[in-house]
Amino acid sequence: MVMHRDREQPNTRRGQSAAVGPAVEDHGRVVTANIEAAAFYRQAQQAADASATVRALRRAVRADPGFGLAVADLAAITGAAPSPTGGRPMGWERHHIEVVRTAAAGKVSRATDLLREHLASVGCDPLALHIVTDLRRRTGNRDGLEDLSARLPGCHRALRETMP
Repeated sequence: MVMHRDREQPNTRRGQSAAVGPAVEDHGRVVTANIEAAAFYRQAQQAADASATVRALRRAVRADPGFGLAVADLAAITGAAPSPTGGRPMGWERHHIEVVRTAAAGKVSRATDLLREHLASVGCDPLALHIVTDLRRRTGNRDGLEDLSARLPGCHRALRETMP
């Protein structure tokens, strides 16, 4: 019998049940969210297009309204006004949120500098990279991130095609 997974249900990470263990994103970094919201966030990180990313982020926020990463990313991608985030985010989460909120505010140079610093620390962050890259594309500022594409890990190789 073939089982079809419901698109409304999040993927669980290999070895992580839906009820135990820390909530993690696609690269195994702990996030300050519940397990279900983290699973939807992983879907957003792996999404093939913007509409799938937005759907997954909306589901993550519904599953955990205080999930700062998802709240900030959704606002930056959709152009919504930023809303406060709850809880005490991890250090890497605070920096990610600063990157995407700076990009959402239209501060291209600052967002690019923050992204470089963030990626030097975490290695790969597909949503932060996508949000800053999209801002640069929309503002016509295409220079300055080309060198990052060669350093992207294989897990997000598709992002290379979207970089300016």
